[in-house]
Amino acid sequence: MTTSSLSAPQLSPTAFAKKFEVLFCGRVTVAHKKAPPALIDECIEKFSQSRGSGGGAKGSGGGGLAGGLKRADGGGDGLAESPTAPRRPLLYKRDPSFPCLQALDENGLSPEITLSHADDAHCHSTGVRPTSLQENRTMLFMVGRSQIFLVSPDTKKVAIEKSFREISFCSQGIHHVDHFGFICRETVDGASCHFVCYVFQCTDESLVDEIMLTLKQAFSVAALQQSVRTQSQQCDSCPMQQLHRLCERIEGETPQPPRDTAAPGPSLLYFIYSNHVDVAALSSPGLMHVVGESPLRSQRHSWRQQIFLRVATPQKNSDSIERGEGGLEAYGGAEGGGAGGDPAPPGTPGGKRKSGEELRELWRKAILQQILLLRMETENQRLQASDLQNKRLKQDYEEITPCLKDVTLVWERMLATPGRSKVKFDSDTIHAAVTQGVPRPQRGEIWKLLSEQYVLRQTVPARPPANQTPYKDLLKQLTSQQHAILIDLGRTFPTHPYFQAQLGAGQLSLYNLLKAYSLLDPEVGYCQGLSFIAGVLLLHLEEEQAFDMLKFLMYDMGLRKQYRPDMIILQIQMYQLSRLLHDYHRDLHSHLELHEIGPSLYATPWFLTVFASHFPLGFVARVFDMLFLQGSEVIFKVALSLLGSHKPLILQHDSLESIVDFIKTTLPNLGLVQMEKTINQVCQMDVSKQLQAYEVEYHVLQDELMDTPPTLSQSQRVAQLERTNQSLRQQNRDLLEELQVSQARVAGLEGRLEGLARSEGQLREQVCGLEEEARGLQGTVSRLHTLLTGLGVHTSAEGELIARPRSPDQQRPWAAGHPPGTEGLGKGTPDPLPEPLALPGGL
Repeated sequence: MTTSSLSAPQLSPTAFAKKFEVLFCGRVTVAHKKAPPALIDECIEKFSQSRGSGGGAKGSGGGGLAGGLKRADGGGDGLAESPTAPRRPLLYKRDPSFPCLQALDENGLSPEITLSHADDAHCHSTGVRPTSLQENRTMLFMVGRSQIFLVSPDTKKVAIEKSFREISFCSQGIHHVDHFGFICRETVDGASCHFVCYVFQCTDESLVDEIMLTLKQAFSVAALQQSVRTQSQQCDSCPMQQLHRLCERIEGETPQPPRDTAAPGPSLLYFIYSNHVDVAALSSPGLMHVVGESPLRSQRHSWRQQIFLRVATPQKNSDSIERGEGGLEAYGGAEGGGAGGDPAPPGTPGGKRKSGEELRELWRKAILQQILLLRMETENQRLQASDLQNKRLKQDYEEITPCLKDVTLVWERMLATPGRSKVKFDSDTIHAAVTQGVPRPQRGEIWKLLSEQYVLRQTVPARPPANQTPYKDLLKQLTSQQHAILIDLGRTFPTHPYFQAQLGAGQLSLYNLLKAYSLLDPEVGYCQGLSFIAGVLLLHLEEEQAFDMLKFLMYDMGLRKQYRPDMIILQIQMYQLSRLLHDYHRDLHSHLELHEIGPSLYATPWFLTVFASHFPLGFVARVFDMLFLQGSEVIFKVALSLLGSHKPLILQHDSLESIVDFIKTTLPNLGLVQMEKTINQVCQMDVSKQLQAYEVEYHVLQDELMDTPPTLSQSQRVAQLERTNQSLRQQNRDLLEELQVSQARVAGLEGRLEGLARSEGQLREQVCGLEEEARGLQGTVSRLHTLLTGLGVHTSAEGELIARPRSPDQQRPWAAGHPPGTEGLGKGTPDPLPEPLALPGGL
């Protein structure tokens, strides 16, 4: 199989395929299928030089990579240039992005794999192409039964697909031991072949060793199976075997069964038998040249003509085109040496006909444009259909609490609130809405809303992760947890359609999510159970949004404590669940203790996967609704409700195996009525105080146990002390973390108190100023009253000024003189008394 038919392989879930995460460094076009031992190291140096020079050309003469390949070739016979020709410099081309199947050239290949520019034809044998450092270069390197796949988790596509027969060399770096690569044959323009070296990087040397060992075993098994099939079908006297050996000599291929499309087709076979050519005589170079120039070759459609015939609409002059007239005649002549010197047909502008190369380029552009348009339209339709299909696949589960229209309107109003991340809604309203149901299409957005409300209600902010690297940048890194993650991909929701396909869109998104979190939180890394939580989030949210919600659950909700390597928090949770059973269902607890069944035998996956590993998705979705609303104590409530509702059935079993089997297999198969009843019970329960008391009780019992007299041997005592010391250190770290948070809160409150004290002092100063101003105004009012009284003006109850009444003979007693009290004033006619004035009511 060649890369010209690059497409997503139909991988069977049971097919042999070992997967590794690698970093694609780049590709180098080499001149021979074999290489010197230092090829990988030289390629890495060339990549560094190319990136440092910005993709410009640099000369290396006959040394370096090209010289090493010449020496490996035994004098340079396999190089594209002759030994006598002048040496050409090594050319470096910077690749803008990593290849994906969303942009293919006319061969069906990615631009990274195929040289798509005409001016690059002279650097086929020495082209150095590193990948862009700004793009996501992480790939999943899959070794199958007879093929190698390179899958991009970012684009969810197969980037490279190579069969074993195309790979001629595999090597590991000498100085760069964490790098490896392989050389394979590729076809250019559907005819000529060249060899390309792909270089990859791994997390460490041990992973490279494992990859090389896997490749060796896969190649050996494939060769053994091929030899068995060949021996059962091979006949040395058969003309087909001689023909196949001839084809191998013509194509320069390694011996393989004559079943690949790279071998000569029926036209060559027809030519041999129709012309009675001796197969043994065809080995001469002259006769091979005759075969290459056979007229039958022109009767076959070339690969460009086949593409044209698939996409072009037949025209009226199609007969003339088939006869070789017009453009196709020149196009065909270009393949045979060009027809630029022939006279132009009538009506051609300028009286000259275009050369064969020009017409060939015009045909090439027209065909490529048509193919591009058709592929863009097809890709758009496919993407639209794929989005709808993925959405249907994701939410393919049975809802247990149908959401009524009124409740849906309540959720829609809250979701449409402007700036909702800072708006604190009524807790009773949200609790009632969650209890009545959550609409499935909007469940992801509602989880985001509930997480925002949870953060707003917390008085002490949670400690954020120390690593604040964005999600896209985390995906560009390699993780040391890749083996555990890749193994669990097929175990996570194996029956759900979105996660069924091996390395399909669902599994690749899940891999990205788990890989990013393992890099974000090195202390936890990856733990079994996280894949189910991440899977539930992916079913309702986009990939990056699901990562944000996973961070919220792990850090803000505190779930990450139960995934720590020591698992101390998980032990405390098991004790708390056992104590809840003892207090709420004493007979059930006694029955389980009688058969020595602890919570760790059945409840561990409930806590690590939040019931997602065994229970129906509709029930799990409702548990997640309550989890985002109330926190991790919901897991205790659900477990207590499930065990309590099935208590009569559990008491009927009288053996450890039957009880555990019932809890693990029969209990999860709940009916819709029982599921809804369980969720309603959870909404009404409150065990937060009990859980806090049980946690303190656990630590007290642990301390008492440590204070007991030693009855163990010295080594056992030392081991026990070491475990206790480790536990105390972890508790000390937890308490230190809480102390730091409390100190930060106290510091914030003290700063706030100082601010309030300063504000109080300023307000006191303002009050004193205002009191002084009020006293001044009161004195002014008193003086005004005295002055008005002296002038004979009195104030009414309404605050108006009223003149004192006088008799007619007293109206102007000073007509001939001065008014009383004005003897010292200048002479003149006095003004009459003013009109009544209105004063404020308080004066």
